[in-house]
Amino acid sequence: MAQAMNFQFAPALLAFPIFLLFIFLLSRNSKVISQTYSGPFSFQSISGSPGFRTAVLLQFAGIALLCIALARPQQGFERLPEAGEGVDIIITLDVSGSMTQTDYYPSRLAAAKRAALIFIDGRPNDRIGLVIYAEQPRTLCPPTFDHATLERFIQGAELGALPDGTAIGAGLAVAAKGFNYSQTARRVIVLISDGEDTSSQVDPITVAQAINTIHGDSLRIYTVAIGKPLSEDGLGLDIETLTYIAELNGGRLFNVESPEELDEVYTAIDLLEASTLPAEGLFVYRDSYMFFLISGMILMLISNIMKYRFFKVVGD
Repeated sequence: MAQAMNFQFAPALLAFPIFLLFIFLLSRNSKVISQTYSGPFSFQSISGSPGFRTAVLLQFAGIALLCIALARPQQGFERLPEAGEGVDIIITLDVSGSMTQTDYYPSRLAAAKRAALIFIDGRPNDRIGLVIYAEQPRTLCPPTFDHATLERFIQGAELGALPDGTAIGAGLAVAAKGFNYSQTARRVIVLISDGEDTSSQVDPITVAQAINTIHGDSLRIYTVAIGKPLSEDGLGLDIETLTYIAELNGGRLFNVESPEELDEVYTAIDLLEASTLPAEGLFVYRDSYMFFLISGMILMLISNIMKYRFFKVVGD
């Protein structure tokens, strides 16, 4: 897991450079004065020797470590959001034959997948899943934090994976079922379609009403209509149904006529459903000042031992 260092009292880090400045100013005009001691022991100063200089360096290092300990460093460990945090999202993607049309370069399906991948990259702390539908629906990936796996599923979503047709109602029902184990207070379905329902056993409006009854305000549906009002095969977008589904469930319809507008859809959804979690991730911090405190005290002790040594014992 990623780690980060945080200082609870960061201004304390300034203590060491202030100390160095004080020593510098104090030593400009000072002279080395021999020290004597009258007592049962006599110490001999070894100032100026290589050992003494080493001792001074150790002393400075010890003071630096003690200043770091005073700043109370904390080690941060990145964690995943817990149940109930963030937003759970399911992208419900139409993979029917009409998605091969090239009014969106290079195709409607390719443009929809590219925009979805950009959307996922912008929401690292939300669970996101994928449902595809044609004549029948299929869950490819339940809501997950494993966005790398999710992106592979999106890239692999191709025409022909399901029998051809457009089952908007069935796709919507399977997407809503994907939230059965969700504990978040906010859930979102992004339903992408370029046609009208031709295959569902239950019409999309009935499914939308059932979702509203079961989930209420906790689940919002945003519908994305891709393509022209009338496609080349004579089937048009069912704007009225898609609008009703979205508005009934607290969302809105996005009527998209270009790949650029498709990118703007996900930007708008990002603003409407802003993540409650920081983009940089979640961290649990633990104090780690003891290492610096003990290390600093040990260096200070070694420094004092090296500075002075026993010379002789005053005796008879």
